[in-house]
Amino acid sequence: METLEVAWTFFKIGIIAFGGGWSTVGIIKNAVVPHWIDEGTFRSLIAIAQSTPGPIALNAATMVGWYHGGILTAMLATLSVVTFPVLMIVLTTLLANRVSLNQQNLNNALKTGSLAMMLMTLWVLRPASADPLLLFFALAAFYIGAFTRINSIWAILGAGFLNALLGPLIRSIWQR
Repeated sequence: METLEVAWTFFKIGIIAFGGGWSTVGIIKNAVVPHWIDEGTFRSLIAIAQSTPGPIALNAATMVGWYHGGILTAMLATLSVVTFPVLMIVLTTLLANRVSLNQQNLNNALKTGSLAMMLMTLWVLRPASADPLLLFFALAAFYIGAFTRINSIWAILGAGFLNALLGPLIRSIWQR
C-alpha cells in the first residue's frame, strides 16, 4: 500500500512540477516532508539529486521510492513522476498544428509561473540566518526577472557573478 501512496504522491508532483528544475523543490518538500522523510533527509536528498544527472523531481522520486520500498517502489515512483509530463508532450505534439498560440502571451504566462515557483523554492530553502548580501542579490535578481525584459537566467547568473566578485570585499567592509 505504501508503494501506491509514494507513486500517487510523485504522480501529483509530476503534474504540478512540469518543467522541473529548482522551481520544483518547494513542491517536492511540501509533498514529502514530514510524511515520507524528515527535514534533514530532505536537504540531503536535494544535495544528492542536484549532484546526480537528471531532473530533481525524478531523482527525488527514485530516492524516496527506494527508501520506502526498494527497487519496485523506486521504479514506480520514477515512472509516476514522468507519466503526466510525457502524456502532455504527446498531446501537445498531436495538437500543435491545430492550435494557434500567441507566443508573447505564452512566454509571459510561463515567466510568471516560473518566478512564483522560484520564490517558493527560495522560501522553502531559506537558511536559519540569512546573509543580507545574498538576500539583496536574490531580491535584485527576482526584480530584474519579474519587471524587466532581461531573462531571469541572466539575472540569476549576474547576481551569482557579482556575489563571487564583490561579495568578499563588501563583507570585509561590513566587518570593520
